[in-house]
Amino acid sequence: MICPLTNDLDKISEELFKLVTNGGSEYCGHVIQTAVNDLKWSMDNRNLKIIFIAGNEPFTQGSVDYKESCKAAIQKGIIVNTIFCGNYEEGIQTYWKDGADLADGRYMNIDQNEQIVHIDAPQDDELIKLGQELNGTYIAYGLAGVEKKELQAEQDANSMSLSPESMVQRAVTKAGNQYNNASWDLVDAEEEGVIDISKIDEKNLPEEMQKMTADERVKYVEQMRNKREEIQNKINELNEDRRQYVAQKMLEMPDNTLDAVLIKAVREQAGTKNYEFDK
Repeated sequence: MICPLTNDLDKISEELFKLVTNGGSEYCGHVIQTAVNDLKWSMDNRNLKIIFIAGNEPFTQGSVDYKESCKAAIQKGIIVNTIFCGNYEEGIQTYWKDGADLADGRYMNIDQNEQIVHIDAPQDDELIKLGQELNGTYIAYGLAGVEKKELQAEQDANSMSLSPESMVQRAVTKAGNQYNNASWDLVDAEEEGVIDISKIDEKNLPEEMQKMTADERVKYVEQMRNKREEIQNKINELNEDRRQYVAQKMLEMPDNTLDAVLIKAVREQAGTKNYEFDK
């Protein structure tokens, strides 16, 4: 387990980029049991709770019975989706489908050698530029603020090193409501009612704000909020144009890559709880 369930998307990105794989045994039952028991899942049944487990070894390996783990998951409202990396029929024969069936999930297979498809779109360069510009609207406060803002920039760099597509998707994520940093950013913190800008201790402010009056601080945060909203609106408009362009190109592409099956499963299962997606 690399980190607990969290809404800190930069932290998740950091931990994912640290991961390496080296083959070996796959203890599916044990993994599911650990996820069900040790992660702090929401008790609200309106929330969508999903486990994705992927591999290419038999689902039965290890001392923990996958059947018991999958049943325990669905009893807590946690769906288990299984992804076999290889032939569809082989995945059925090695019980990957059975695991998904036991926990109301989907059984899927992918070609693990198939590269995630990147479609160059006319909007990509501008989306990447705007995503990086967003960082300038974040105002780090408190002891962890500087470190968290550095982490934000590091994850931009990680995404860019992986592929332009990754950075484009990160820019779009940063323009959405789920990317919230109220724990270290004054704009989000004020928006969420976490702090009162006019009353915050000077020592917790970035250097450029320490000499400001209370009114000047409020105006400065408002300026950054307006600038952020302007950039985010541009990103969302460009992304809609990009989405339509990519949708046409995707008709010619394979749909058995990991990202494709994950997105499809999430959309289908979210629909059962009345979640809505823009497109």
